[in-house]
Amino acid sequence: MAGPKAAAGVTVAGKGTNAKRLARGGSAAAERGRRGAPAVDREEPPAGRGAAPPRRAFYGGWSEEIVEHLEDEFRKLRALATLELGPELEIAICHALRKFLPERAGVCRGWVVDTTGDRQGEDIIIYDAARFPTLRGLGGDLAIRERVPAEAVLAYIEVKHTLYAQAKVPAKSQGQSLVKACRQVAAVKGLHRAPVPLATIAPRIELENAVERSRGFPAIRNPWYAAIWALNLRVDKDLAGNPAEAVKRRIAAVGRAGTRAEHLPDVIAAGPVLMTPAIVASGVLESRPFTTPDTELIFTNGMKALGAAVEHLTWAIDDILLGEIPWRRMLEHQLRRADEEAGSVRLRIT
Repeated sequence: MAGPKAAAGVTVAGKGTNAKRLARGGSAAAERGRRGAPAVDREEPPAGRGAAPPRRAFYGGWSEEIVEHLEDEFRKLRALATLELGPELEIAICHALRKFLPERAGVCRGWVVDTTGDRQGEDIIIYDAARFPTLRGLGGDLAIRERVPAEAVLAYIEVKHTLYAQAKVPAKSQGQSLVKACRQVAAVKGLHRAPVPLATIAPRIELENAVERSRGFPAIRNPWYAAIWALNLRVDKDLAGNPAEAVKRRIAAVGRAGTRAEHLPDVIAAGPVLMTPAIVASGVLESRPFTTPDTELIFTNGMKALGAAVEHLTWAIDDILLGEIPWRRMLEHQLRRADEEAGSVRLRIT
């Protein structure tokens, strides 16, 4: 793994507050952050969020209806105390995702496994069911965890009932802490899978001319996408009125501890807070589907966060072009092993 890099820029958007940016590595503010002083460089007026919205809602309100419908599903989950224990919450969210995501997006619980056999994660995996099988082939039984090849994974979601974004998390709640969830996400994003070049338009088909990376987008077609979702959010009392600031501080600490920008979560949806990546272009914030070294992280209060996170997930899935499972190498390995043990014969066709 490469050496530590500074976390991506961080902005908090809240009611009646200016946006604050955490300066990137190399600046005086970032250096102060590494020495333990506050990393906020200066107060700046908040950048505008995207282009002016249409006078009418997108698609006649369809987008808002989707978020509201998903929020209704998650509201029901919040009311069920039994979901605090065991896999029930993950299973319930899987069912909700299966209703919304396109059919090619398979949903299961389990581990992401790379070609070396390393496996990470144990929560929700979205994979390309149209092209790839899971390794156990359990036919959609969400009660049992699957193993999914890294090349097949569209997204990984770390799920918590309550996400603890406090400076000091109680010992009994360490497993639900934002810091631990970030470690899980970084471990999944650190798995090996062969990159798909930007010029690729389909498996084994590439454009002749080079394709330049758009600002704020990954340099490959199959980036990892990983999210942290939680029904509820717990923050320190002094930040109860600005929970986005609490989440920002924990993510900034994770970045200072050495987690690379591209290994941070692409989205955090917890309680009323939504974290998404963005860039500033001509003074306007433009959202992005993935966290990259040149994106900022925007933390917004007052959101229907989980519903919006599903829309962001769908955007990312739509942008990803996965590579191929090394079927030829896998078959040749089996043939070679069988040949060594039992032999083989050849027939040349002329």
